[in-house]
Amino acid sequence: MAIEEHARGLAAWVDHWATQVLEVGSTCALGGDAAWDAILREHGVTPLPPAERQRHIQEGARRTKGALPIEVRWVIEAVYKRAREAARAMDLRVDTPAEQQLIDGIEKRLVNLVDETTREHLQRVTPPANTTASIFANARATTPNYSALGAAAGMSQMKCKSCGAPRKSTEEIGACGYCGGPIV
Repeated sequence: MAIEEHARGLAAWVDHWATQVLEVGSTCALGGDAAWDAILREHGVTPLPPAERQRHIQEGARRTKGALPIEVRWVIEAVYKRAREAARAMDLRVDTPAEQQLIDGIEKRLVNLVDETTREHLQRVTPPANTTASIFANARATTPNYSALGAAAGMSQMKCKSCGAPRKSTEEIGACGYCGGPIV
């Protein structure tokens, strides 16, 4: 019975922190605030330095509010890691099918926790898409200019499939520097 209680507590803990990350992360000031920084500290995550946060706001995907997507990913990864370790430890002590079912449910929830939470955060903080009437008017204003960075004229631009942040096509394909999501 003790494993069942611990498993239910762990499931509630995961749900609590996923909810907190989304609520605080999506309602705080653009780039984060004191409440967001407290969540980072609670999970042992070091926030980006102020200058780096500002760079993410200026160069990353357009957002109207909320914590930086990369910091959201880091916090929810910390929640995932702690929950995964606890679930593994409980899994070794399972005695009944009911206990195993609880542990399996937690592990199933953890499989997509990081990506789902990050994606939900991005949906909450990303402004609505432009209509076709204003899309051309906004295209030039919202397209980053890499010429100041010494990029070659006519260089094509790629976007992160997770958050929409611009990426130079000459960059190595890997995790997005703004949300941490995979570039496919």
